[in-house]
Amino acid sequence: MAKTHGQDYPAGWLIDPNNKWAIHFDCKTNSNTQFGEDCTIDMWGVDQYGKPMTFKSRRKATKKDSLKTWKQLIDSNWTEFDFGKVKSA
Repeated sequence: MAKTHGQDYPAGWLIDPNNKWAIHFDCKTNSNTQFGEDCTIDMWGVDQYGKPMTFKSRRKATKKDSLKTWKQLIDSNWTEFDFGKVKSA
């Protein structure tokens, strides 16, 4: 998870424990407000090689709500993942 000016905000990918779903968190760093919808949370289906391939949905959220969602997923055994390191067949 990224940090900016001492404030945590979610950034990057989480993958579910069964490697079927991935969620990408992207928050704008140029906004100092937690009241605007500064983040997007995208859900993707993951292929057999571990790459996000099928876009499912997008929702906009505040940084505060994004952080809450991130923490809930981590508590449900989702893990941070770097899809740039995944090799496809």
